[in-house]
Amino acid sequence: MKKDYYKILGIPYNAKIEDVKKAYRRLVHTCHPDIAGNTPEIIEKFKEITEAYETLSSPQKREQYDSIMKLYKYADNETQEKPKKTKEAKKEEPKEEQEPVKPKKENTFSKMREQAKTVHNKNIFSDFIKGLIKNSKPKQKKYTPPKIDGKDITTHVTLSLEEAINGTDRIVNILHMETCEKCKGRKFINGSVCPSCGGAGEKSKYNKLTVKIPPKVKQGSKIRVEGEGNKGYNGGKRGDLFLVINIENAQDIQYDGLDIIRTIPIAPYEAVLGGFISFEMNGETIKMKLMPMTYSGQKYRISEQGLEKDGIKGDLIVTIKIDLPKKLSKEEIELYERLKAISKRSVRES
Repeated sequence: MKKDYYKILGIPYNAKIEDVKKAYRRLVHTCHPDIAGNTPEIIEKFKEITEAYETLSSPQKREQYDSIMKLYKYADNETQEKPKKTKEAKKEEPKEEQEPVKPKKENTFSKMREQAKTVHNKNIFSDFIKGLIKNSKPKQKKYTPPKIDGKDITTHVTLSLEEAINGTDRIVNILHMETCEKCKGRKFINGSVCPSCGGAGEKSKYNKLTVKIPPKVKQGSKIRVEGEGNKGYNGGKRGDLFLVINIENAQDIQYDGLDIIRTIPIAPYEAVLGGFISFEMNGETIKMKLMPMTYSGQKYRISEQGLEKDGIKGDLIVTIKIDLPKKLSKEEIELYERLKAISKRSVRES
């Protein structure tokens, strides 16, 4: 069935886009189901108004619609019959003897062609209207939840100086947060708070993991273990695990090949008088002799106390740092006062 969208909107065939919009707004105020009543007739009428507006307000759709309407009207005109003569007109015509005319045989092919032409034009209009209605409906896209990567986990690991230098395997207990298996992260079941996770949507779980600590790690350095963080959602990848290294009683440690460079603090009197000092290294007590008048930054080399590789051992290089105790007794302060009084040369003089 053809629909005249111009008549539905009450506008002329040469109406401009502005006129189409004005007519539509006017009809909305009078024919909208919320205003005119929510009856089937009103709903169907407003559906035709909306259909007409969406077609005539679009230049491309309007051009297609006008073309189809012209074909439709052409098909109707072709099928109209010519007017027949009345009986009275036949009586007034003079009778002439004419030879009987044989009735023309109906051209079946011509008739079929005209019928097919008319039906084809009507089908074009019908298909066009169906296409407009289909295209006017918003396409419902299937909702796909976004991928969410799991969060990283950061934890601290305390090593001895020996473990930091030589490397070690350490078992760490990691707290993971995983989606609640009962409510699947929705937090509610049948309108009530999930009894398993308490409405959190996730539950904590401890996992034991053996991590290999490489040799020569430094204080405060981070070791990344890929894919051992929290689980992702909707296909997102797992987070990573970061181990922050803490070294027991660690001073500044550096490495030079197989050599270990370590800073050792000494007291001012040790620097002046010299003597033997002791400190822990690789699980052993190292005893080292200081020369008198040792200055801050002076280096001492202890052979074969460094790293080992392929049967070759490096050395331990001790860097001296003169340091004061955090607390001094009254007697110690008095001695420093006496030392100040008897000192005749400044350390800042060359």
